Amino acid sequence: MIDLHVHSTASDGTRSPEELIVEAETLGLSALALVDHDTLSGLDAFQSAGAAATVAPIPGVELSCSWYGGNLHIVGLFVDPEDGPLQSLLTRVRADRDGRNSKIVEALNEQGIEIDLADVLTRAKGETVGRPHIAAALVERGVCGDVRQAFHQLLGRGKPAFVSRYLPLPQESIRTIHGAGGVAVWAHPLAFSRRSRGQVRAMANQLKQVGLDGLETLYPDHKPDQRRAAQALADDLDLLASGGTDYHGDHSPGVHMGVGYGDLQVPDTFLGPLRDRAESYRNAS
Repeated sequence: MIDLHVHSTASDGTRSPEELIVEAETLGLSALALVDHDTLSGLDAFQSAGAAATVAPIPGVELSCSWYGGNLHIVGLFVDPEDGPLQSLLTRVRADRDGRNSKIVEALNEQGIEIDLADVLTRAKGETVGRPHIAAALVERGVCGDVRQAFHQLLGRGKPAFVSRYLPLPQESIRTIHGAGGVAVWAHPLAFSRRSRGQVRAMANQLKQVGLDGLETLYPDHKPDQRRAAQALADDLDLLASGGTDYHGDHSPGVHMGVGYGDLQVPDTFLGPLRDRAESYRNAS
């Protein structure tokens, strides 16, 4: 069993990269991919810890991308953490995110909620600071009962403290991931979305035309019929299958590494084709 989608303290998770390796080894996972949001800073520690463990550490990243007024997430797996263009793209994204954080805090202040950026930064242990850290500060101050409520009432799209930010287009992210020797996977294509399955199919087809390699067919918030639909879509479009829990530690209540809410099992057979595709990109460069 493998898990190709987890987050660490380098972005918005609550476990360090080393702790994730220990946890994965305890659970008997054979491979684990660290895909922090907009940063590669946790990968050195992650790979060093994995070198002495039975679980194979897979370097990755998760990028939010702009899509016709909305957004989607692309996970890069097997990326080279030292790749210059990828580092440059992530630096640009993080700089805009930092500016957005200040604007969100200002918007919360205008709503009569006393919070400042220092409150947020004390909760962030890594390079990427974002809305989950602001949500955690709101929970600690008693403004919201939990992180989900913070997003639903204040921080989510269309809510009083929502602020848009720069997001790269999918083709730029995919091209950059390929240049870094990685494979590009559309994360949780059927979760958190009001898009119909027909719209998802059309999107997947468009993304394939600009280089998309795979779909995250197994994901905790995909219901059984959604998992089947995602796998059927991957098969129809000749896209590789991937899967993972989107584990954030204490920030993802009820979600456990490897099994999600208890019934998720990403098979080892997913790994070989993804690794082979990444190898083809590295050989072509």
